[in-house]
Amino acid sequence: MARRRTAYPQIRRRLLGPHIVKIFRDQADRYGSRLAVEKRSLGIWKGWSWQEYYETARRIGLGLYHLGIRSKDRVALCSENRLEWIAADMGIMGIGACTVPIYPSITAEEMIFITGQSESKILILENQIALDRIFKNRSRCPHLEKIILIESSEEISNPDVILSFEDLKRLGGRYADTGLFETSGDQINSEDIATLVYTSGTTGPPKGVMITHNNILSVFEALDAVVPAYETDVTVPFLPLSHVFERIAGHLYGLKVGITAHYTENFNTLMEDIQTKKPTVILSVPRFLEKVYARMLTKIHEQPSWKREVFNWAWNMEKDADVLKNQKK
Repeated sequence: MARRRTAYPQIRRRLLGPHIVKIFRDQADRYGSRLAVEKRSLGIWKGWSWQEYYETARRIGLGLYHLGIRSKDRVALCSENRLEWIAADMGIMGIGACTVPIYPSITAEEMIFITGQSESKILILENQIALDRIFKNRSRCPHLEKIILIESSEEISNPDVILSFEDLKRLGGRYADTGLFETSGDQINSEDIATLVYTSGTTGPPKGVMITHNNILSVFEALDAVVPAYETDVTVPFLPLSHVFERIAGHLYGLKVGITAHYTENFNTLMEDIQTKKPTVILSVPRFLEKVYARMLTKIHEQPSWKREVFNWAWNMEKDADVLKNQKK
């Protein structure tokens, strides 16, 4: 995690509760109309306040509940990064169910395997293209009852099986004032499974890793001890939400702290989005930083010799500074 130090350490708040759903509810009450999250799409930023974020998640959770999803049931989620992803995640966990994130880049065969092996009752997909990849093979997922389509511009041809995301929210909206979402959240135990994350399958079929609410809180405590973030921090996430690192250390930890998240449109717009939003925290993985470093060296080698010398001088000064900092710790 690369970060720039915040100037407001005194307002840091410790918000660890019994589980992430209770933390989410408290944050929505605390921050209300303050911007929580936004996503750039086709060059336009669209976002939610904390209260809008919570209300959307609540409607999704209640919609799933009235489709028969109950505590400990599994709901698979396969989509690129978007606001609907994080709202669905919190809606699923909010009723005590378990999110099964699936990379949208995997093969149809792998998607079918994970959906079936996890015994997911509902699969949330991004668009018609994703639906076409697996619809004919859905019988191999005997527990699958419904498919929710986030983007559904055309009339749905199989309404008994497929439901649009907007219809799911409308269904949940009918029960938004019943208190059912909050009651369901109150019944969550910290040892309940919050998410089932599947491995890449490089040593055989993908295997599901069970992560409890308590496991998530433990990650929060570790991050607070090593690289604490603050409610004044701003981030520009670019790693896929289906990646457990981005999901827990980014999406969920950011929710716990109160970070404002601006999800980049795609990798090609990342630098522009960083310049626009000026993040104080950036979550990354070594492979990405290696690519940035390699690209930077390529650009440097194209420069005149005096610029290369200036770069090398600055680079060596930074390495010396890091050594001195580590010696003082």
